[in-house]
Parts: sequence; C-alpha cells; structure tokens
Amino acid sequence: MDGRTMVDLDGTDVQLTSMEFDLLCVFARHPRQILSRDQLCRLAHNRDLEPGDRSIDIRITRLRKKFESEPDAPTVLVTVRGEGYVYEPAQDETRRR
Repeated sequence: MDGRTMVDLDGTDVQLTSMEFDLLCVFARHPRQILSRDQLCRLAHNRDLEPGDRSIDIRITRLRKKFESEPDAPTVLVTVRGEGYVYEPAQDETRRR
C-alpha cells in the first residue's frame, strides 16, 4: 500500500497527493491549534507563502472533499476567519493509517 494513502471510516482507500499528505501531517501534529496559511506553508512545504498564493487554500478544499462528510460545512478542517485553519479531530475518531 502507498504510504500516502488514507483509509476512510468505511475502509475505502483515499489517495492523497504528496502535498496534501504533508499538509495533513502538519494538522495531525498540531490538533486543535489555529495555524495561519503562512505557518502551514512553512511547516508542510518548507517555504514562505508568496503574496496572492492560494495553494494552501486549494489543498485544504481538496482534503475536505476527500474526507469531510459535508465539505461545504467542514467540521474537521475548520476555517478560523482572519486567522487560518484548525484541525478538530473527533473524540472517538477511528485511527487512520
């Protein structure tokens, strides 16, 4: 199995790009902590965010579509307006591999 595969709660493999995987790893290491787009870019991709760069937002949108039950009303990767994003894992969430 590819090391950059997530398994959803019904056991289905969900393929992730390397950048999506890296971003998800950052969130997993910082649960319930608000991370700015700049922090996410530095931690996940080891680079500064360029002015006008929306790559983090695009990756978060793609991740939401892959594992949020309602991507338009996210409960796991939550936007904190004016600050960034926060990963809110469920208390009883099944471990993903």
